[in-house]
Amino acid sequence: MKTIRIATRNSPLAMWQANYVKEQLLQAHQELIVDIVGMTTKGDQLLDRSLVTAGGKGLFLKELEVSLLEHKTDIAVHSMKDVPVDLPKGLEISVVCERADPRDAVVSNDYQNLYALPKGARVGTASLRRVAQLRNAFPALEFVELRGNVNTRLQKLDNGDYDAIILAAAGLIRLGLTDRIRQYISPELCLPAVGQGIVGIECRSDDDTTKSLLAPLHSKQSAIFLAAERAMNAALEGGCQVPVAGYAELESGKIKLRGMVGKTDGTQVLASTQFGSNISVGGAAELGQVVANELLKQGAGEILADVYRQPMALNTITKPIVLLTRQHRFLGNTAAILHRLDYQPTHVPTLKVDEVHDLAVKRVLEQLDTFTDVIFVSRNAVEFGLPLIAQYGGMPPIARVMAVGAETAKQLYRHGIDAHFPDHGQGAEALLKVDTMQDLRGSRVLIVRGELGLDWPAEEMRKRGAEVIEAKCYRQSLPSASSKQLHEILDQRKPIEGVFVHSQQSLIHLIELAGSESDQLLSSTLVAGSNKIAQRAKEFGWTGAIEVAESPSNKHMMIAFSR
Repeated sequence: MKTIRIATRNSPLAMWQANYVKEQLLQAHQELIVDIVGMTTKGDQLLDRSLVTAGGKGLFLKELEVSLLEHKTDIAVHSMKDVPVDLPKGLEISVVCERADPRDAVVSNDYQNLYALPKGARVGTASLRRVAQLRNAFPALEFVELRGNVNTRLQKLDNGDYDAIILAAAGLIRLGLTDRIRQYISPELCLPAVGQGIVGIECRSDDDTTKSLLAPLHSKQSAIFLAAERAMNAALEGGCQVPVAGYAELESGKIKLRGMVGKTDGTQVLASTQFGSNISVGGAAELGQVVANELLKQGAGEILADVYRQPMALNTITKPIVLLTRQHRFLGNTAAILHRLDYQPTHVPTLKVDEVHDLAVKRVLEQLDTFTDVIFVSRNAVEFGLPLIAQYGGMPPIARVMAVGAETAKQLYRHGIDAHFPDHGQGAEALLKVDTMQDLRGSRVLIVRGELGLDWPAEEMRKRGAEVIEAKCYRQSLPSASSKQLHEILDQRKPIEGVFVHSQQSLIHLIELAGSESDQLLSSTLVAGSNKIAQRAKEFGWTGAIEVAESPSNKHMMIAFSR
């Protein structure tokens, strides 16, 4: 007799969702045994604690997904508004259930709706999406940060900490708390979060038996709506902690998708509504891209970049700053996690990357078919190099594709390319220690890289017998606005708790940006993406603590910071 083990958080709402899926499975398969495995994740434990007091190497591991990958459980149940676009390799959202009420709801003990709230009333929410839209509509209200699970938030309201709070209607309904709702907020006033009201079921990609058991729970319509919303969000590089909203529905036989990006001070709200006649998951995803492009044309990119640069708190409490120097598109949810853990993530990019168009690159790529090996040195090498390679006939079929680390390999995998990368260590040093890289006689190697970077790896390969050609397809420079951003922080002597640096070139640019005011910077904690970066920082006179991450990935950088 088959047993399905459901991984879930221990919060009341998460447990409701798990029990809902259990009931649906038992209705579809009466002979099935379904067990619920409750887990208290690190995220649950840290709702009111700072990162430095928590510690622990497993702090940011997704316990539910780890249990799936280790075959300790079979499925995990999630609210889709909380699920990131990229899932761990080997896992997938195989089923989405029928969508519940997607709207937000007002809960208050004294006021019937938002319109009845007096000037200066305190409204609690944890969502920048809601703040951007509702502050635009109700500029006289004060929006204050609110944390905790549903019951904790309601208790804070009952204690008098807030005049009203905003929660997802679906969560209140599922917990039997419909009587607490004073107002359902229409999508016209406040567009819902991407995936709001939809429960998704995650499982191992190769577990066909479990996927067949889950199939009766799948809602094709919800899957289409979700595809449109998540495609829009992915194209905008949004997440749960940025002011992005998306809501799809059927209207007059077409998919209608509305998207929103807004400033958290309420001064600007960008919106786009588009219709699609291809009512399928693929058609919905294309529609999501159309809406995202329209929002970007209106200036959404600038708004989101500003959100990542500025403190992400809803209140004015001074919090320790963590400088994030990586390009915005590679930050993932790092800023959102730091914000939730009582830090003030501040984005000061140290690299501006532009494509290089010159005759030398063209001549190299015209020889594509002659290479036995193609090495990508970074995620930028992937993003700028692959389109150029495609213009010249694509990756050589006989070539071995390699990446200097797991992050670069992951980026290649997203483009459908399975690359070799070192099992241990990181960077060119680790790649050159791989057995198959010791004798390179007869090899013709193409290195895809930027104009600034390391020259010695190519020289070392030549010493080992390879003919090495380099395609310098992108140019790194200092972002013009970063100097002002950094000096505003240094001039005000704001507390800097940490600085995340992912590459040596980024470190060089950061020191250059700081100039004569580098003392405060050099005394803070450096989170270095490699030993080479740490060594270079010491040469620059870094006096603060230096934590070296296992790799420059966002996850490993966060783990190093938590030590």
